[in-house]
Amino acid sequence: MSQGEDILLISQIKLLGSRRAFDSLVRKYQGALRRMLIGLSGGDTYMVDDIAQDTFIRAWTYIGSYKMNSSFKTWLYAIAYRVFYDYTSRTSCYKHSSLDSASSLMTEDGTRDLSIDMQKALMHLRYEERTAIVLCYMEGYSYKEISQVMLLPEGTVKSLIHRGKEHLSTILKR
Repeated sequence: MSQGEDILLISQIKLLGSRRAFDSLVRKYQGALRRMLIGLSGGDTYMVDDIAQDTFIRAWTYIGSYKMNSSFKTWLYAIAYRVFYDYTSRTSCYKHSSLDSASSLMTEDGTRDLSIDMQKALMHLRYEERTAIVLCYMEGYSYKEISQVMLLPEGTVKSLIHRGKEHLSTILKR
């Protein structure tokens, strides 16, 4: 499904209130949205389920405000980012850990499981760094698209990614 098909579906939703058209958009984007949220949450699938559902409810509610200045996926990710931020600001368990506590990446027998390391390491980053890293490297977003999702200038996004990579390097070397 192309951007043109997205625009057609969005027009059907705006003009006719077509739930079938919205269902097509949900089916198209729910996998990518969940993947992004899993990266942000450290793999908490229960939280991802709640946030994804809330994101699509808000998208349905506010689709009339979508101006097509960016892709629908970018607009949807911006909603998900705000829902995730609201959720984590209410819940202390998703705040980042200090870089000094990164020794928790070691398993009980003193070895490292590299498949789990990155997910755990991401949780040690500041929220904004983690989001920028996930959108850039896991979702393949450009700096411009990330700035649209996070509502930040591109220069700030570049700085967040740079600092996030430095922090990840420090964490993963331990």
